[in-house]
Amino acid sequence: MSSDEEIGELKVVYDFIAQGKFKKAFASATKVLDQRSPPSPDVEEEDPLRELFLFVVTKYAEQLEQEGKIEQVFEIIEQGLEYFPEHPELLNETGVRLQRYGRSLEASICFERVLLQDSRYLKAYQNLQNTKCELVERWHFRMLNDVVRNAAFRAAIESQIADGFNEVLDIGTGTGLLSMYALQCDGIRKAAACDGSEIMVQIARDVFGANGLSDRICLFQSYSQDLKIGERFSLIVTETLDSGAFGEGILETLIHAKRHLLLPEGKIIPAKVTLYASGYQSRALTASNILINEAFIEDFSLPSNCLLSKEGTKCYDAEDIGRIQANDDFEFVTDTVISMVVDFNDLDSLVRYQDGTEVGEVELTCLDDGLLLDGFVVWFDLQLDANQAISTDPTTSTCWNQAIFRLNQRLPVAKDQRLKLTMSCKDGALSIAHNLNSVDNQISVHEHVLEFLNDNEYYSSLTEATEALDDMEKVLDLSLFPYAGLKLLKEGKARMLFCLDQAEDLIEFIANQNDIPMGSIMLVNSLQEIFLLNDYTLDLIILQPVDVFGQINSEHFCLYQSLLAKLKPIGTVVPSSLELHGSVIESDWIVKCSRVENPELEQFQIDKYLASLETENHLDLGPFSYRNLSSTVKLADVQFDGKLHETALELVLAEPTDPGRVHAILYHYQIGFTPERPLLGTDRAQSFAKRSAFIIPKSTFHGTSGNDEPTAAHAQIEQLYITVLQNHGVIKCDIATIGQ
Repeated sequence: MSSDEEIGELKVVYDFIAQGKFKKAFASATKVLDQRSPPSPDVEEEDPLRELFLFVVTKYAEQLEQEGKIEQVFEIIEQGLEYFPEHPELLNETGVRLQRYGRSLEASICFERVLLQDSRYLKAYQNLQNTKCELVERWHFRMLNDVVRNAAFRAAIESQIADGFNEVLDIGTGTGLLSMYALQCDGIRKAAACDGSEIMVQIARDVFGANGLSDRICLFQSYSQDLKIGERFSLIVTETLDSGAFGEGILETLIHAKRHLLLPEGKIIPAKVTLYASGYQSRALTASNILINEAFIEDFSLPSNCLLSKEGTKCYDAEDIGRIQANDDFEFVTDTVISMVVDFNDLDSLVRYQDGTEVGEVELTCLDDGLLLDGFVVWFDLQLDANQAISTDPTTSTCWNQAIFRLNQRLPVAKDQRLKLTMSCKDGALSIAHNLNSVDNQISVHEHVLEFLNDNEYYSSLTEATEALDDMEKVLDLSLFPYAGLKLLKEGKARMLFCLDQAEDLIEFIANQNDIPMGSIMLVNSLQEIFLLNDYTLDLIILQPVDVFGQINSEHFCLYQSLLAKLKPIGTVVPSSLELHGSVIESDWIVKCSRVENPELEQFQIDKYLASLETENHLDLGPFSYRNLSSTVKLADVQFDGKLHETALELVLAEPTDPGRVHAILYHYQIGFTPERPLLGTDRAQSFAKRSAFIIPKSTFHGTSGNDEPTAAHAQIEQLYITVLQNHGVIKCDIATIGQ
């Protein structure tokens, strides 16, 4: 095809794009690619068709997704990769879609391919981190590092096998640890294991192989209810318990196992679970469930109990109460009582609890006057056998969190007041019935919106930063909830507000409560709709620079320059600046949440097969124990764009430190709402945006010195060299010792 013919064909592609006919645009673009001559390997010119083709593939895929034609989505993406097999943007988009439809393992491969080409393509880096968290949830590392839990299960398994229960089925085997314990027992006769997760079965298979045990165990990628093996076992071992004991389906699993997989006189580990309940008071836990910011309530004439988290209607959340208590933001309001006891070896008992005919009747007694009841906390003791037990009591340091049942109001209680509850686990869902919730009409919003609304200091800083502005025609407020824009409308300082529709019901409710005409509010579904506005029409743009998890709101940053085109020359952007601050810390807790740090598991080589699924960024950090190894410093100015930026600095530690104790960079942001106002940090106890940490990989200090000599394992370090990369609105932090 000549260049003139190609130009003519490209015009056809552009015409189809303009008409929104992406199927035809795709067909025309592939026709051009099929007929063009292969480019010379020496030519490095930009190929305009390459970027045009990416745009067509993306829009056509979106169109097919909307039509529910998911298989075709992947067909056209695969076609695209045949033409441009190493196109980073196309590979990344492929990974995003694979992840969206549950194909996380394939998605991770796409992101890794991008990073092999360009390690600074941080959009793929962030996507890979998120995918790894989906493949193996972070609690798995805490569980494997829980030496108390592991030792108790090992002792119980050894004891039962020694007593003749030596035909073992491990249900939900994960990495295969409990099976490994069984296989090391002298009296073991046969062993099998199953797990529903493809990635976990792959890891378990590798672990068994590395330990020379593949021929001694049958491994199935299957849920136990779907096993068709025609065999029964004398011992079933499982650790499929969540913070509320039953949330991973253990009742249904064991009922099926007793009927189809266990010998009549067989045993189950664990043998019994005992649940405890208590009432609590905690602002931190309440801030994500109901509206408690008095300033917001007063400004918009709202009743305090008008908002409720959508997530607050679910059974329970999992929280680490011990960590919250350490931050002096959790108090027990009632005594603690046993609420339920379930014998896992009693089929009739399992069935009664599963079908809801057996429940726990509970009466709690309030401890003092002047306290607020925010909800109930539940934990359990797990009796593995006659001699071994584990407790998830908040005062212990096990891998389990506790189950939190929230009220939809803060309820004042009096000393010796009695609270009656009914606890049940019908269909395996732990629930608490009571009459303590408000019955007023309420609006449900996302818990992240409530956390944002309840951050009083952020609310005050943002509204004060915009209160001096006046006589504005159009305002764009991209906050999690546009209260600053609504306040400007209410006060007559703005005539039109553009905002996202993620809390539409609440926006309409506030508008009605405050005589704000809905005609002055334009709800948009995505940022792309903003670009339909004429240029230079906005007087004010309010960004949401950081999300609730403690990371940059990358979409806003990547589109910042395009948004500026919509701002009047004398318009204002709030916030005006953002800084990344951090300190180097030592924290055994954060290490145990991030990688395998257990010598026993290293002997089994489990750490080796989980290493590729370790992540380098721990988001959404609540209170946790750590020790600062350096002062907190500014690491970088965050640039309001999606381009590549690099910042480097040298950080002096407070004292010479063993490299093995340098675990992470704990970071937060300092937000400048206007150049004149003091910065507001996200490291506050009541900040809606949580702190996060860059995890320092073990390999960081196992390299070579400047003289190409191996770094001594015992050599202490005094200074670190930190590099901060920004790209596509994502931040990555790398660390090295001075001289590496």
